[in-house]
Amino acid sequence: MRTWTDIDMVNAILRNDERLMERCYTDCRHYFVQHAGAIFVDEACAHDIFQDAIIHLWREIQTRRIEVFEGRVCRWADSQLIPMRSSIMTFLMAVAKRKNWEQVRQQQRWQLTDNDRVLETLDNHRYDAPQEDISETEMRERVVTDAVLAMTERCRQILTLFYYEHRSLDEILALRPENSTKMGLKTSKYKCMQRLRQRVHDRFKQLNISL
Repeated sequence: MRTWTDIDMVNAILRNDERLMERCYTDCRHYFVQHAGAIFVDEACAHDIFQDAIIHLWREIQTRRIEVFEGRVCRWADSQLIPMRSSIMTFLMAVAKRKNWEQVRQQQRWQLTDNDRVLETLDNHRYDAPQEDISETEMRERVVTDAVLAMTERCRQILTLFYYEHRSLDEILALRPENSTKMGLKTSKYKCMQRLRQRVHDRFKQLNISL
């Protein structure tokens, strides 16, 4: 059980209190490991993501973008020092999710068409990131990546092969013998896309995001 507060952590980093910083790092790592399995697609890269996220957090504090003001942990946003609406742990996980999302985005660029309006990346978020850090564009992308990850492996493979790798139906059929006919594959692709669109539409509506 952690024995420090968010204010303690910020002050420890600013004072370069190595003993307390080590305890904070260990507790953050433990928290990350507890939650990483429900967030990251590729567990092999989770350690690297954590290191990137903790370094980002350290730098935010060292450069005083995050600091203690009037007894509260605050963060600079739009030239104003605003009390953080999330804990340091939640902020750290939000950074880790974003970095994982950015990494996957670089690897998995989706080809968009006018008719098949899917966004570009694969990732899993719980929408608990500090809201001051999330633009509407990023939230849209997060909604779609969640929707993609919530699909079956079969649907993810079909859509990835078709939209990202630009494979023809004949090529996908050769790679996926479980789809016995071209018509059956075409039907599967259509149904997968319909489910993806519906998930995205429903989530946009829940979050009051314009369609």
